[in-house]
Amino acid sequence: MRTLRLATSWGELRLAGGSRAGEASILLLPQLRLALDAGRPARALVPMQHVVVSHGHMDHVLGLPAWASQRQLQGMPGGTVFVPPSLAAPLAELLAVCARLEGGAPYDVELKTVAPGNAVMVRPGFELRFFATSHWVETLGCAVVWQRQRLLPAFFGLPPDELRRRREAGEALTETVETILLAYLADTGPEVFEQEPWLVDAEALVLECTFLRPSDRARAQRFGHMHIADVAALAPTLRNRHLVLTHLSRRHRVAPAARAIRKQLGAEFQPALHFLNLEWD
Repeated sequence: MRTLRLATSWGELRLAGGSRAGEASILLLPQLRLALDAGRPARALVPMQHVVVSHGHMDHVLGLPAWASQRQLQGMPGGTVFVPPSLAAPLAELLAVCARLEGGAPYDVELKTVAPGNAVMVRPGFELRFFATSHWVETLGCAVVWQRQRLLPAFFGLPPDELRRRREAGEALTETVETILLAYLADTGPEVFEQEPWLVDAEALVLECTFLRPSDRARAQRFGHMHIADVAALAPTLRNRHLVLTHLSRRHRVAPAARAIRKQLGAEFQPALHFLNLEWD
């Protein structure tokens, strides 16, 4: 898998993973023990405590039973899987069948349903927020939100003893500050940017770019995928620090596709551009 080290206002955010349309998409945030989709068994996936399943296509869920199996085999505590409501029963059945195939105990995995507008804490100070994307089946994107407390401006410059006295007296001295560190759109068409205009301000935007050829524009629109022309049309609006492109179609080779994308977006493109596309063995 590829590893990216992205500078953010929180610090260096590490991403590991790889993607190829129809084969596998997996994105790991090791610092948060969080996987955004698990489309392929991987050793690095096993330590992730939380897994988000964006939708039910095999290139996004095929690694899930292997993750659950390996955590059980290694005596690790059960993990949590966040799934759209329509997938809860089928994924529970899938995990149960795989556990029976192995002849062991049921996997210690908790399936939690999440819908657009829901939010969950994955560790203190880090919240996942879910939203719908515009794929051709029900698909959830998610945002990683960093939350921290900041002293209210009215109390700037006060000595520590005075701050402590006011705090003990019950005064609220701080406010919550939120930063969207990363937004993961899974599989989507460009309509999601109209539904969720804040996406252009996430510090790191993980966006699919499946098709490059002009002849595939209608195909991208039909199945809810991004074409390079869609990305280029969005480019002037993107205020992200990083743009991470994924989910390249097997119609394109990885290295030439990266060169073609950079050329089409142009030298004036503002976000730092990264790729997580791989030629899976």
